[in-house]
Amino acid sequence: MYPGLPGGDSGELMATAKDFGVSHPPGYPLFTTMAAIMIHLFPIGTCAWKLNLMSSTIAGLTNMMMFINVKRFSGSDAAGVLAAGWCGFSRVFWMWSIQGEVFSLSNLFIMVIMYAAWRFANAEGRSGKFYEAKLGALICGLSLTNQHTSVLYIAPTALWVLFTLYNYDLADTYSLFQVGLRGLAGLSPYLQLPISSIFFKARVSWGDHRLFSDFKKHLLREDFGTFRLVSSSEQSTLWDNFMVYFNDSKTELTIAVWILFVVGMLIGLTLGSKKQREVMLIYMAMFGTYHLVFDSLANIKNPSGIFHGVLERFWLQPSLALCCVAGCGVGMIFQFLKEKANCPALKYLFLSLAVIAIGYQIQHNYEDCHENDNYFFWHFSRHILDQLPKRSILLTSGDFSTNTFRYHTIGEEYRTDVMVMDMQFMQAYWFYIMLMPINFPDVSFPGLYKPGKESKYPFYNLKKFLDENFDKYPIYMCVEVPKAEDSIEGYYEAWPFGMCKVFVRVSDNRDPLEHVTSMPWINLEKYPLPDLDRYEPQTWEYTMAMSMLETYSKPATWLWNRANSMTDQALKKKYYETAMNMMVENRKHVFDMVEKGLVTKNVVYYISPLEKRLGHLSLIFYSMTRREDPEMASYWTAECKKYYTNYVEWHRDSVLRKDFMWDTINSIIKLEDFSGIQFD
Repeated sequence: MYPGLPGGDSGELMATAKDFGVSHPPGYPLFTTMAAIMIHLFPIGTCAWKLNLMSSTIAGLTNMMMFINVKRFSGSDAAGVLAAGWCGFSRVFWMWSIQGEVFSLSNLFIMVIMYAAWRFANAEGRSGKFYEAKLGALICGLSLTNQHTSVLYIAPTALWVLFTLYNYDLADTYSLFQVGLRGLAGLSPYLQLPISSIFFKARVSWGDHRLFSDFKKHLLREDFGTFRLVSSSEQSTLWDNFMVYFNDSKTELTIAVWILFVVGMLIGLTLGSKKQREVMLIYMAMFGTYHLVFDSLANIKNPSGIFHGVLERFWLQPSLALCCVAGCGVGMIFQFLKEKANCPALKYLFLSLAVIAIGYQIQHNYEDCHENDNYFFWHFSRHILDQLPKRSILLTSGDFSTNTFRYHTIGEEYRTDVMVMDMQFMQAYWFYIMLMPINFPDVSFPGLYKPGKESKYPFYNLKKFLDENFDKYPIYMCVEVPKAEDSIEGYYEAWPFGMCKVFVRVSDNRDPLEHVTSMPWINLEKYPLPDLDRYEPQTWEYTMAMSMLETYSKPATWLWNRANSMTDQALKKKYYETAMNMMVENRKHVFDMVEKGLVTKNVVYYISPLEKRLGHLSLIFYSMTRREDPEMASYWTAECKKYYTNYVEWHRDSVLRKDFMWDTINSIIKLEDFSGIQFD
């Protein structure tokens, strides 16, 4: 279990729960309410530790429900243990079970819905069916207050239940009203959204839910697109998405689970009892409906890196049905063998085999999934907050940085003097009604933020915001300046400052060389990076490590880029020399940390672009010295070849061969004399 803050949405979920605010669409009111109770009533631990514990406990209940489902369907304890353990200790389930996120609760509801379907199929008589229908409606309503994707399990189940009620003469208006009333009662946690907006002054919260239009917009995720994953117009096909899921599940759960899934489906539909066939049919309908709808609407094309991780979370739900059906198949095989052998003791053998298989699964995934010493995001955000002066404004955007700062300033009440402003929030009218009076009463906001060069009332751009506040507060930005935001050109510049940037007024004529030598540096020895050999590109840890390594060399690159536009040759050379020295020092520092074991050996992704930059600079210095100092030019020739050769050798078979300079670099390495190269 994570001992501290995980990445992604966890920081936001924890911060909103602390003040009983509203999380990002669709709001997750049930999770927020449970988290708020856990934060304020559980006596020990930080907010992060408490919610990580809550998610882990819920994951344990999910595994228990998997065991119960398989046991009830097949009659085999061993199959229930195997299905629950194999699924629960697979990498993706394990990873998302030990952090304060909504997915554990969503998984629990899926298993409870499947169990409710079994109970309904096995209920006796009109009164039994009617009772289970009402109970199931309540469960389904509650599940929709966490993740909307559960509707893909609910829809086929609801049709089946209505058809069954009709056959039992329970489809009259009064009976359906009773069932529907339970469903509405299950949706009641959504009252948390307007209650939060009316009665609670949350320091981080989405929307003004005193208005029904905002409530509806939030509930339907209109900003992202209802049933879409991201606010993008890209679209992938149903088949492409299913094949990505199929290939991933083969890796995570093995092809054996798919084979047992097919076996379980065939046995359940052909050799099972009437009730088993009915339940198996609805399980298959749940699985099929999820993929048919979700894979058609999921708008992440060719997922890679962190976007692959986004899809991964939503594959948890169909994988629950996959493992449950596979477990049912194994259980029916176990029961058949036990009866044929007429040996009750076989159940102990099957149970032993299940425990051995689970032990293998734990051993196989432990190294990738144990996070008992993971404080990376905790250190990342505190390191940045500690560098900022008092009463600073910190502009952010995106989950990676914003949510970590939200957690510390709100969840832990740490550096509450730093004013963290989400630039996405600043584009919403409710930011100025709900959040500004609580968090930023003295900051000037001249309207509604809208990136761009032109800005007319009631909108303002970044330049106007800086004009209003630059002399009152130090202003930093922990994100790239938006591409659409060109209003500051000629008036302000964003200079590197540790992991962030600080805004500088052009007319102040500050010295860039003095700035980079006095700015705070990232202390990679005090705050070690995640192991890039362990964390895959779809994890937040990998994203954080790459961001820190890239930022580590940005001051030198920034000086180099400034030098490129200079006309004063003496000053230009001074900038180049400073940038070169900084890059060489960065390179040496990283290799020193590799030797000390503070950084993984897999830093080639960071070192390789640095090698290329050093090769470029060596070539520039060669051009500066080739006429006046041939001996020094010869030295820079050797340095250039050394750095370029490292770059080429480290990435000979890599995707970086697509680098537009790849052929040029290879040509330069082969040259004996650089005099033929043309320089600006």
